[in-house]
Amino acid sequence: MDAMPILDIIVVVLFLILVAVVVFMATPLSNLLKQSERTLDATETLIRTLDKELGPTLNEVNLVLGSVQEIKAIAEQRITDVGTKVEDVTGNITKVADQAKTSTSIWGAGLMAGWKAYLEAKPHSKEEKAEKKLGSSSRA
Repeated sequence: MDAMPILDIIVVVLFLILVAVVVFMATPLSNLLKQSERTLDATETLIRTLDKELGPTLNEVNLVLGSVQEIKAIAEQRITDVGTKVEDVTGNITKVADQAKTSTSIWGAGLMAGWKAYLEAKPHSKEEKAEKKLGSSSRA
């Protein structure tokens, strides 16, 4: 029977140790529980805020996106218009350049013909001048 009171004492001591450990752990567990409650409250507040603000924000985003697409379409149209105008100007410049080239060729040919005619009509050397003088004096 002696064994029974020792066993009872061991159980009581172990029970007291268990109570001490639970008391010792109660404070950190209490702090952890309070922190988790604050985290849960903050999460709920965030969810409520997102529910309240997300709809209008998405509407604004859709409006901005629509505006950006309109601007993009207008810009593409303007770029196409500019490209067409550049092609028109290039064509006009090419046309004017061809006309100028033709006109220059005509003027050049005319000037060359005039210069050639002038040179052929003009006596070139003293001998030719002397021959002309002799020809006109022998007639007289």
